[in-house]
Amino acid sequence: MKTIQPSTLLKAVLALFLFAMVPLGLRADSNQTQLTVSNVTGTPGQDVTVFGTITNTGTVLVFLNGEGFSLGSSSFLNGDVSGFFANAPTSLAGGANSGLIALFSFDIAPGTAPGVYDENFLQLLGGTGKFDQNDIADAEFSVTVNSTTAPEPGTMALLVLGLAGVMLLRRKTFTA
Repeated sequence: MKTIQPSTLLKAVLALFLFAMVPLGLRADSNQTQLTVSNVTGTPGQDVTVFGTITNTGTVLVFLNGEGFSLGSSSFLNGDVSGFFANAPTSLAGGANSGLIALFSFDIAPGTAPGVYDENFLQLLGGTGKFDQNDIADAEFSVTVNSTTAPEPGTMALLVLGLAGVMLLRRKTFTA
């Protein structure tokens, strides 16, 4: 059986202690990234875009390699992340910020009831490696669906015909 020299054990304990004392921002494996996402407002049948800001609050370079999202309602369709790949930088240096950018878009299905839909999540993937796919930031946002304001053309035509009929009947009773 091999015995461990006291000096080797002391060196290992000292190395662990020194590693624990290094600020988190200086460790290559613990980059801090913040994701801020704006809430979204739209109407049924509309394509809406989610905007946000990505900030590297650490001191080491972080690569932004992708994103994932989860929409809380089945009324939200056809998610498209091409906005992220077209607008986000491929990496952010320590302390850098992406500025406000389009992150992804989706469709609000026709017939979606007006209201506020919560529990929508965006996940930012990346890390300190060029191909890392770690979850480095998450954000929750809400979608407010407003009712459509313009009536359908058929409804408007019926309304006009009804008003014209009432005017004719009214005119006929005054002339008789």
